[in-house]
Amino acid sequence: GPNREVYQSPFDFGLSYRIPSRECHEQGWTVMRNVRKTVLNEFNKKETCFSKMPVAQCPEGFRATRWETRDMEFHCLPSELDITRKYIELHKTKPLDMMAKKRTDRV
Repeated sequence: GPNREVYQSPFDFGLSYRIPSRECHEQGWTVMRNVRKTVLNEFNKKETCFSKMPVAQCPEGFRATRWETRDMEFHCLPSELDITRKYIELHKTKPLDMMAKKRTDRV
C-alpha cells in the first residue's frame, strides 16, 4: 500500500490507494484503519481485538453509507493493559502495521 502495508487481498490493496469520496458522508472520506472490537474471553474478562490488516473505514464522526461483510483475523489483548490503551489511541490516527505479524486469536 501507499504506506508500505502488505495486503493479502487485492481488494484491500486497491482500497489503500483510494481517493477521498462521499461514500461515508456528504463531507467524509474513508481512511485505512484496523477494525477494533471489545469482547469477553472464555474467563469473562474484557479483551480489545484489532484486525491484523487495516480496512477502509469512515473517519470518526462520520457514518457509513455502505457495509461489507468479510472474515478477518484479529489479535486480542486484555483491555486493562497499558499497551492496549496505547494501541487504542494510536488506532485513532493510523493503521496498526505491527498487528500483521501478531498471532491470530479470533476470526
